[in-house]
Amino acid sequence: MSNPPKPAENDHGTPSSDSRSMLELRFPSDTRYLHMVRELARRLAESTGFDEAEAEKIAMAVEEATTNVLEHAYGGEEGHEIEMHFDPEGESLDIQILHDGEPLEEVPMPHFDLDQLVAEHRTGGLGLYIMKEMMDDLRFGKAGSGKNMCVMVRYKQRKTKGE
Repeated sequence: MSNPPKPAENDHGTPSSDSRSMLELRFPSDTRYLHMVRELARRLAESTGFDEAEAEKIAMAVEEATTNVLEHAYGGEEGHEIEMHFDPEGESLDIQILHDGEPLEEVPMPHFDLDQLVAEHRTGGLGLYIMKEMMDDLRFGKAGSGKNMCVMVRYKQRKTKGE
């Protein structure tokens, strides 16, 4: 699968608005906002044409990415800011998560049997795997503003993984 182009950024590191609709959200680095972020992602996905099951997968990926920022980039410290940009226009739903914490990066992940993990009630250490499975593209890098960024893309007409 080819990588989609990175969203265009303005001088502040935020995607340029040109003629596209963009939803931006800023919130404190506090776990009490996780439910809000998950619900927003789910409802936005549903409103842009994803069915309930697919919207839930997108919401789970967004919640996992946000949890990674809270736990790993900010080390559980409150008092920081997380910024999200949702771009529902076009053939995909693009989500950017920006932060000033430690950079996060993709690491090689073994294949997991999700059904077995659920049966074993396994928690922790699966966020990146879940994000990669639920989304079509996942990248980490720096925004034009210098903030660290996680970009997740989910195509509206999704092909089977590996096509």
